Amino acid sequence: MYAFNYHKPGSVSEAASLLSGSEDAKLLAGGHTYIPTLKQRLAQPSDVVDLSAIAELKGIREENGGITVGAMTTHAEVAHSDVVKRVIPALADLAEGIGDPQVRNRGTIGGSIANNDPAADYPG
Repeated sequence: MYAFNYHKPGSVSEAASLLSGSEDAKLLAGGHTYIPTLKQRLAQPSDVVDLSAIAELKGIREENGGITVGAMTTHAEVAHSDVVKRVIPALADLAEGIGDPQVRNRGTIGGSIANNDPAADYPG
């Protein structure tokens, strides 16, 4: 791995400030794709901004007949959510089939979508 500055902000505004004030900051969600990329020296960010401590990016809420899923919500949380099972049962079923228990408990829906790998996780 290359040297980089590690940050763990507590709010979205703090994360945004770190991103805008950095030369080449990258976001870290669950880390399943990005950590190996760092270890293989395929990425050389100036800063890594870990989103795991930002409470406002986590959780599932029912709103206006639909649901809002925070970007840092894990696949396991989506799979086991009573709200998701009731409103969008196919999403709960899909999340239950992602990876293995370790991936479901650490990987996030936001990280999966941001990674945008057509062969992985949620279909686009």
